[in-house]
Amino acid sequence: MSITINVTNIFIPNGRVIRMGRGGEHPVADGLIRLSGMTQSVFVRTAERHGLPAAQARLLCMLAAGPRRMSELAGLLGIERAALTGLADRAERRGLVARTAVPGDRRAVSVALTPEGREVAEGFHRDISEGLERLTDVLPPDELERFRRSLARVTMP
Repeated sequence: MSITINVTNIFIPNGRVIRMGRGGEHPVADGLIRLSGMTQSVFVRTAERHGLPAAQARLLCMLAAGPRRMSELAGLLGIERAALTGLADRAERRGLVARTAVPGDRRAVSVALTPEGREVAEGFHRDISEGLERLTDVLPPDELERFRRSLARVTMP
């Protein structure tokens, strides 16, 4: 059985529509682009339901595994350090994160979830996981298992 995906439109959460070619010359790329748009849409809608701007939701996700240095967070989030400072300021004012000095490095700052931030992050993660899993509801169990295995192979280094 072969699956061909013909993507004609990608709907971006901000309301923009990207028109794709109709030729289907790149079905895997077209499908991955469409899937990316769908996952981003689920992410943004879930963040909004939790009262989080998407950037704060991403920050909480990055901190769920434990504290990180500001320099590391900037790289992981793909933003400038100045933008991260503003993002951390806003999250800190909401009581979601706390910043502390890194022992032995006067210039380094570490960011960690507060207890309230951990609770928000866990609720967001639960809801985003459920929303993303609904994207695969169209697959019968055997195809879903193949998709999971293929996804693991593609996304693992």
